[in-house]
Amino acid sequence: MELNEFEKRLKGLSNEELVNSFNKEVGNSGWGTARGTYLAAIHDEFKKREFDYSEIGDSSSLSFKEKIYLKDEKKLTVEDNAKSHR
Repeated sequence: MELNEFEKRLKGLSNEELVNSFNKEVGNSGWGTARGTYLAAIHDEFKKREFDYSEIGDSSSLSFKEKIYLKDEKKLTVEDNAKSHR
């Protein structure tokens, strides 16, 4: 699948669904061109939605080490208690 196909699919997701898509990739050590493209599309969608993802990455990369949560509609955090602060 190409980048624009992934982007179209991710664009149609709610914020919570997008976070869930990210979380499904946590702990996945497999790698390939399609997966790399998909992860880049997730990163791009975070940027487009103007999420604060500074806890998990920067403008050039993301860390898929830990699951994330959406806090205050725009902040992505690794804190487990973020769910209770929405």
